[in-house]
Amino acid sequence: MPHLCRGRYRRGQDNGMTRSTRVRGNQAVRKIIVGLFVLGFVGVGAGLWTSHAAEEPAKQTEEKGPAGAEAGGECCKAGDTTPPTELVDKIPAGQLHSPYPDYAKIAKEQDLVKDFRLPGCNECHGGGGMCPALSQGIWFWGNTDDVLFRLVTLGSAELEKRGFDRITYGSVHAPMPPMGFAVKTSDDLWKIIAFIRSINPPGANPPEKVVPARMKQ
Repeated sequence: MPHLCRGRYRRGQDNGMTRSTRVRGNQAVRKIIVGLFVLGFVGVGAGLWTSHAAEEPAKQTEEKGPAGAEAGGECCKAGDTTPPTELVDKIPAGQLHSPYPDYAKIAKEQDLVKDFRLPGCNECHGGGGMCPALSQGIWFWGNTDDVLFRLVTLGSAELEKRGFDRITYGSVHAPMPPMGFAVKTSDDLWKIIAFIRSINPPGANPPEKVVPARMKQ
């Protein structure tokens, strides 16, 4: 009997320890589950925050618009370092506008004739017959900022491929080669266009005379 009682006591003690162990085990499992839930919740929250943070710069970029464009989509800005070849692809046709409307002033202040006429444009457009003179006031593709920028950048063949139509021909029918690759920045090209306008006869440029680009039907 004493042995039997001790056996029953031990079994009761063992059962109590087992129940206690189970309780502690269940508590540990619950803690692990809660911990995993919290980690999962935090992870989802962090993921959403990261996604939102990643979207913000993109949203700001979209609101700002393409490089060289103002907030409302207007183009272009003085000092723009965007290569001309990139700008013509980003800005829709008809929306390229020179940041130097007072072309005569900037041409005089920065001596653009010295910068562009002697070493570059004059070699072909100096009136020697190879290409039409820049100073004759005749615009084969139009005289808006947009068409002049695209013509110099893309050349006449590519300009025509993109839907522009030549308005007239002069005494020289040679095509205009693409020169956008040779002009480092869009700002440089706007100054070249200011130079071209400055050497044309009075009244040959907008706003006095506007020759809009003609698009193919």
